[in-house]
Amino acid sequence: MLRKTLAALATAALLGLSTTAVVAQNYPDRPIRMIVPFSAGGATDTPTRLVMKKVGEQLGQTVVVENKPGAGGALGYSEVARSKPDGYTLTVASAHLPLMGLIYDKLPFDPVTDIVSVAPMANVPIALVASSSAPFKTMAEMLDYARKNPSTSLAYGSPGVSTPQHLAGVLLATMAGIKLEHVPYKGGMPAVQDVMAGSIPLAFIGLSTAIAQAETGRIRILGAGGAKRSLLAPNVPTIAEGGVPGYEASYWIDISVVKGTPEAIVNRLHAEITKAVQNPEVQEGLRKGGFEPLVMSPGENQRALKEQAAKWGKVIRENNIRAGQ
Repeated sequence: MLRKTLAALATAALLGLSTTAVVAQNYPDRPIRMIVPFSAGGATDTPTRLVMKKVGEQLGQTVVVENKPGAGGALGYSEVARSKPDGYTLTVASAHLPLMGLIYDKLPFDPVTDIVSVAPMANVPIALVASSSAPFKTMAEMLDYARKNPSTSLAYGSPGVSTPQHLAGVLLATMAGIKLEHVPYKGGMPAVQDVMAGSIPLAFIGLSTAIAQAETGRIRILGAGGAKRSLLAPNVPTIAEGGVPGYEASYWIDISVVKGTPEAIVNRLHAEITKAVQNPEVQEGLRKGGFEPLVMSPGENQRALKEQAAKWGKVIRENNIRAGQ
């Protein structure tokens, strides 16, 4: 009896492995849905479309990108978390996704466990931009203005609460000893548009978006958040150079899936995303857009994500950041 039971278990295990292998081998056999939880044209949307177009070509399937902005990304992530774990619904995230649980009292999903990183695509330096009508033209002048007007909080826009750009502003205010008022938007482009219109004086956005919009002459880049100047924009000084020593704020974006997605499919996606990012044409497109191509092994990716989450989690806790701020 025991022998029959063991044999049955072994057969079931082999069948399970066989089924998983077949699923991975046949994947994908229909179009893949990519949910971007921010507005079109922003620092998250643009590289996602570029990389996933190549991934779709490699897989022989169409990748349909859908923008679902709102609540700092929570709207789109909620939809991903409800999706079937079959590899046909993907999203784009960063180390800041798991931090949403520290900011929102209630979320319809668990940001720590419900969405899992598959592979990174690009590093995105964060930039501080100012309206051309603002009473300052450089980082140093902005800091001087803020310190001479301590009763006035300078408003800055970001793609939403808990986003890297929001936290970059909190970190700057803390390190520079100035007052900044956060104004959340449903994506980077709406924030930039209000800066260009002069509705708000500042915004933290991806360097890529900043470079493109600065060419219009309606905004100025005050500084980039990298530890050193980006090779993509060597003439743009860092915020640290502008008067805030030690300041660093950048993030990378990755393709993620809902938990429970078969490991074989996750591994397949990691390989295809990595291959796409290493493609010379994709790399050129990323760099032209102001993104730094990024490739990591699964282990490296997970370690780096944890380090970033720990850094920004500290900023959230020490500043008691909550939704609605």
